[in-house]
Amino acid sequence: MAAPARTLLTELPKGHEFAATTFSLSRDAVARYLEAVADANAVYLERGLAPPLAVAALALGSLLDVIELPAGTLHTGQEVDVHAGVPIDTTLTLTGRIAQRSERAGLVISVIEFDVTQVGAAGPALTGRSTVLVTS
Repeated sequence: MAAPARTLLTELPKGHEFAATTFSLSRDAVARYLEAVADANAVYLERGLAPPLAVAALALGSLLDVIELPAGTLHTGQEVDVHAGVPIDTTLTLTGRIAQRSERAGLVISVIEFDVTQVGAAGPALTGRSTVLVTS
């Protein structure tokens, strides 16, 4: 079965709401993240908690199932607010929206606001904003 078509980020208007996506925060995914950022401190894996930026990276990575980033896209900013620790080997839900979108001098600037919630939890464990710059 073919994968569903993805939408170019530059085609999404301000206010666009992404459908909620669910993803797993596995021990292996956290270990790969720690290796990729050259973090040799084993405290996260020993305590069974994921680094907050690993949660954000994996959450935003799950958005790539529904959006396409054109060649030359730059991730120019990231803000993350942590509200609760996230255990490894848990299931999380990402919700997000295009909070801002502007076009200037041949560039499209999009700001994606997102919430990451542990399945069954009352509120988000992590909230954030990612700014992406694309040549139009």
